[in-house]
Amino acid sequence: MAPANLKNLVKSFIYGFPDINDPLTSVNINNSIKIPLSSSTTNTLSDNSNAGILIKDINSLNSGNFYNLYVNSYATHVPSLYFNSNLVIDSSNLLSEIENILTYYPLETSNIIVDGGYINFYNGSIPNTHQGATGVGLRYSSNNTVQFKNYDTNWIDLVDITKHDQFKELIDVDVSSNPLMNNQYITYNSTSNLFVNSNLAIVNDTSPILGGNLKIGQNLLQFGSITNSNSSRLVYNTAGSPYPIIDNNLITLKNNTIHTGISNYLEINNSDTGTDPSIIARSTSNIDPNVGLSITTIGNGNINLNAQQGNIYANTDSLVVSGFITSSIYRTSSNVGGYHPNSSFTIPLTSDTILFDFINSSVSGTYWANVGAGIYDGQKMNLVYNNNGSNTISVLANFGSNGVITGTGYATGLVFTNIGQSVSLVYLDGSINAWQILNTGTGVF
Repeated sequence: MAPANLKNLVKSFIYGFPDINDPLTSVNINNSIKIPLSSSTTNTLSDNSNAGILIKDINSLNSGNFYNLYVNSYATHVPSLYFNSNLVIDSSNLLSEIENILTYYPLETSNIIVDGGYINFYNGSIPNTHQGATGVGLRYSSNNTVQFKNYDTNWIDLVDITKHDQFKELIDVDVSSNPLMNNQYITYNSTSNLFVNSNLAIVNDTSPILGGNLKIGQNLLQFGSITNSNSSRLVYNTAGSPYPIIDNNLITLKNNTIHTGISNYLEINNSDTGTDPSIIARSTSNIDPNVGLSITTIGNGNINLNAQQGNIYANTDSLVVSGFITSSIYRTSSNVGGYHPNSSFTIPLTSDTILFDFINSSVSGTYWANVGAGIYDGQKMNLVYNNNGSNTISVLANFGSNGVITGTGYATGLVFTNIGQSVSLVYLDGSINAWQILNTGTGVF
């Protein structure tokens, strides 16, 4: 029978077969759509079990396969559209469809709210094995900040870089616990595992090397106070030839003072060409105006003064060599404060020749000169009298009771009255403790 060409067909019901219990009873339209027969009234759950529309698969072979499209409200009481017993839109196919769409097309929206959750980035696995707190992505924190996290790291706050761009805001930096000071350095603190502000401390570098000249300006180069031979020293270190020196002391500086800022010290001066450099004993205090200089050798070590073709000058009133005073003349006319008659004057025993030297300004009278015990056994001394003035002057050299030995016995002193009178003496220490006259041209008393 040829298919009817129906146009504007209006019927209340169209039935293909009267047997509604036959599940195969249906209306087939162009072998593409099937409409199964269902009950006109609903009395049981199975009355409408065949209700729906079957759509033919375009990929089917032979007679073709039909798949059912129907509505079901039994599970949720909210009608849902099913295709082949699966929801047309559910959590599985909706997610896959959205993912498939977003692979090729960007998602454009004006408002997305993430309620207490995370925005994670895809890591190549389905589902993502690192999600939520362990994932890589963004989250909203309890401190009302947006935080970011990389894999295997902690969550950190995202800040506005146009407003928060300071070095101290880094999480591994602490420059706020201690007030920042000018010209400080940033160093790593292994205890706190943070970078902190600190002053330059060369002590932390066990082998510092200068990249240029070290200039201290008007400041001090201070050494430690330990006084053993291996500290407070300048060390010369070179591998050069012909005499390589490796870590040998050049100068050892030893502190022998107990007061801060007060000391006797050594000043070493360089000079321009044509003048001589110098080594001078100095003092930082007027309390000690007389400062000597000691040079000490060990054992039988010598002190060598090598002037080459020049001379060695000793500009001093006394020169003591191995216990002997040599080449030293003291003139009484140069006595500070003058030399007055009828008053005592103690002659300096550090000179080997005492010249009682009187000039026109010298006052007439008798001058007393006290001669004490010698400095050492065998000390030589000469006493010489001279008067260039016109006044009558005499000198009494007082050695004390039995302080001088004459050719005839002990005496107390010597008398000088005439120009050119002199005496040579030697000091005898020990039980004698007196000066012996070797040669004399004067009287005794």
